[in-house]
Amino acid sequence: MTHPRSATTGGTAPASERELAPDLARGAMLLLIAMAYAGVYAGVSFGAAAERTSPLDDAARFLTVLVLDNRAFSMFAILYGYGMGWLVARQLNAGKGEREARRLMRRRSLYLLLFGSVHAFLVFPGEILASYGLAGLALGWLLFRPDRAITRAVAILTPVYAVTVTLGMFAVASSEQGEASGQWGLPGYTTAEDWVSRLSGVPFTPLFIAFAYPLLLLVALGFWAGRRKLLDDPAAHRVLLTRVAVVGTAASVLGALPAALVTVGVLSPGPVSTGLLLALQVLTGVFGGAGYAAVFGLLGLRFGDRRGPIVRAVAAVGQRSLTFYLANSVLVAVILHPDLGGLGARVGAFGALCTAFAVWLLAVCVAAWMDRTGRRGPVDALLRALVYRGAAK
Repeated sequence: MTHPRSATTGGTAPASERELAPDLARGAMLLLIAMAYAGVYAGVSFGAAAERTSPLDDAARFLTVLVLDNRAFSMFAILYGYGMGWLVARQLNAGKGEREARRLMRRRSLYLLLFGSVHAFLVFPGEILASYGLAGLALGWLLFRPDRAITRAVAILTPVYAVTVTLGMFAVASSEQGEASGQWGLPGYTTAEDWVSRLSGVPFTPLFIAFAYPLLLLVALGFWAGRRKLLDDPAAHRVLLTRVAVVGTAASVLGALPAALVTVGVLSPGPVSTGLLLALQVLTGVFGGAGYAAVFGLLGLRFGDRRGPIVRAVAAVGQRSLTFYLANSVLVAVILHPDLGGLGARVGAFGALCTAFAVWLLAVCVAAWMDRTGRRGPVDALLRALVYRGAAK
């Protein structure tokens, strides 16, 4: 069994040890996730019924389903699996026993589940941290098994998710999707019913994501990529990364195109056909997540040591991904949620995406300052302190 040589999760590696590609991918990924979240506040949530608006808003809705929905999530899940592999490898390479490495991995997964649950309750019900914590608990044991066990898990999970995703999307298509709040719904903050709705969704959402979206498959693919150091050493894997980037991105776009056309009202299929098109969009998101990650692996190779201020700043966001994932989500909610800033209903889909971009730019500026002054992300540092409490770091 082989392991990547360094880790940035669970013991954040010093800046001098970090590879550019994973941090660059995480930093850019947070823009895509912020845009996907922002769209929900403007009625662009995945699976929502078509609603003709302005040309700019129609274009934003179309592009959201085409290149963001279930693509940013997929890349995040793959990178999470990759990072879990780094965590275990870093512990084992430092001389820790397997038992200690397992304990730290379980603690990290449990705290991610806790952080995500709080985030879902207070901010965004459809958030993904809790799901990743659940995935870590479910699949973490694979990181202590030979490569063939991970490959076998990918082979088993692929047909399983072909079935469960399709069933999940049939449920989405047959439910009442005409409301602007979309698939996840957006509970407010002003009534007891709002808070009951938020609380009741906390245990449900991670389980729904693990069933109706290919979460465990994506994390296992991250394990597989981590074992091969695809992003740690992109020069050695240039040909594979190029193929994955081209084929993955192309398959992702083609698979999402029918659902994107449904979103803007160009196609009007019945519930069964809609469920199939949504399932196609979700399943080809696996290709999209892999393709996007490969693109950033190649960009990391392209920039190498020639890191200008923009590249360094985006990578700095990625180095503090937990902090800025939560910060971006909170700011987007404060600005766009109808019970808070209330701009979501006024700025439309295009304005929501612009808002997310502005929030991400602010994160880039703050991350660049933190990088220059040697500051860690506060939430990342908190997670590390909790995970390593009572353990040698």
